[in-house]
Amino acid sequence: MNKKVFFLAPAILVIIAFAFSPILANADHVIKGKKHTDAFNMMGQSQPEKDEETTTWLGKDKMKQDVGETTTLIRLDKNKMYIINHSDKTYSEMDLPFDLEQMLPPEAKQMLDAMDISSSITDTGETKTINDWNCKKYQIEISVSMMGMGMPINMDMWTSKDLGVDLKEFKELYTKTLAANPMFKDFIQDFEKIDGYPVLTEFSMDMMGTEQKYTEEVISVEKMGAPAGTYDLPEGYTKTTYNPFDQRR
Repeated sequence: MNKKVFFLAPAILVIIAFAFSPILANADHVIKGKKHTDAFNMMGQSQPEKDEETTTWLGKDKMKQDVGETTTLIRLDKNKMYIINHSDKTYSEMDLPFDLEQMLPPEAKQMLDAMDISSSITDTGETKTINDWNCKKYQIEISVSMMGMGMPINMDMWTSKDLGVDLKEFKELYTKTLAANPMFKDFIQDFEKIDGYPVLTEFSMDMMGTEQKYTEEVISVEKMGAPAGTYDLPEGYTKTTYNPFDQRR
């Protein structure tokens, strides 16, 4: 059982990363960012530190986000969301709006049923400038209990209103990614309390006494036309059932 938790850890980090990677609305934009995941050791096994570049394309009712070997596509014009795994050329397809519990495979449904989750958000009142954007700080706490073990999650999220983002449209797209993550089912409503666009997220999670951390930051935002096919599924990929606990994601 503990080994299962160890192998679940990278998956939890990834699906959280997707949920908290910022996106823009209105016209086509390309958003460049960077993500650093600290090394950690658990049960005699280790995960090395990792640095990744992130790229997000945003168009009207469309979003494409690339992080490592995984792409997330949101197509509100088709009421579809796709999770694409390039390492094995597979993809999962979900109707929007969707009921996560109804679409999970049996093993993932069992894990979801075993999770007890709650969340809270605090506006700290702190401010600072990040990459020339005036930002304010929110503290997010998520309590996750699974298989008899607590996994507290803490995030410092710095947001800005200086990026020219339509926050109403931004939140409409953003909540679609949250809905695909079982750990954020309570956070969706709490997110309405956040004013601004996430520029920097500092994340930490304690699992079995081991702290796991990552930092993700927006570096640049540029308006431009997306290349043809940017928001389309790649050819030759095999459709699979969505599983948020799949450690490859």
